[in-house]
Amino acid sequence: MLELYHYEPSANSMKPMLCLKEKGLEFVSHYVDLHSFEQHSPEFVKVNPNGQVPALIHDGAIITESTVINEYLDDVFPQVSLRPRDPVARAHMRIWSKFVDEYFCPALSMHGWNVLIPGIVERLKKGEFDQLLERIPLKEQRDKWKTAATHSFTEEQLADSKRKVGVSIERMEKILAKSRWLAGEEYSLADVNTFSMVVPVPRFFPEFLNEKVAPRTMDWVRRMNERPAVKAALAMSRKPAPGASPATLATGTRN
Repeated sequence: MLELYHYEPSANSMKPMLCLKEKGLEFVSHYVDLHSFEQHSPEFVKVNPNGQVPALIHDGAIITESTVINEYLDDVFPQVSLRPRDPVARAHMRIWSKFVDEYFCPALSMHGWNVLIPGIVERLKKGEFDQLLERIPLKEQRDKWKTAATHSFTEEQLADSKRKVGVSIERMEKILAKSRWLAGEEYSLADVNTFSMVVPVPRFFPEFLNEKVAPRTMDWVRRMNERPAVKAALAMSRKPAPGASPATLATGTRN
């Protein structure tokens, strides 16, 4: 049996949700509300001691880290393969996914935290935030929550993260000028792992992703949105953003 602990079909939660849908695999969905701090609850920390979604349980085995989850699913359920057959293209798939995890996602995430976390914290009662901080397993995450809650990301940090988002889209555009998909001519986990990161960019950074400066990436987004698996994953949303795709900026997830 497959069980997936996830938030909305956005950011890193979207990655295994989309992979499962592409493969046509049935799974038990466990919704973890990040805005209610359910990811830090004792019950969920038993699943992932880091207190972060997504997490997959397969016949009792726990797999964390979204990119690793997707490669695991492709190993165990190869009938619908999402990795290129060509070894070079497969290497490119891994290189691009690594870039997304280590460069693109953190840059986008900082802006998500800066925009969304203060509003979440403001709704808490006095002293409640300090109690919730104590439940966060990782010191780095506690520090990030404190920084975001107090609007303490510097202008230099935010500007550099914005620059990195632009660099990420530029790299996508160059790749897509040479091939139909991000790891070559075959749709792969490179595309699966990137989709939820790209979707919010036109809304928050329209100067980086529009028909004039990044037409190939815009076409890629359209083709992704046409895939039945993408539609099925997005349909699982509980909190669609008004007037926008459910795939919004990352707030409390990790790879």
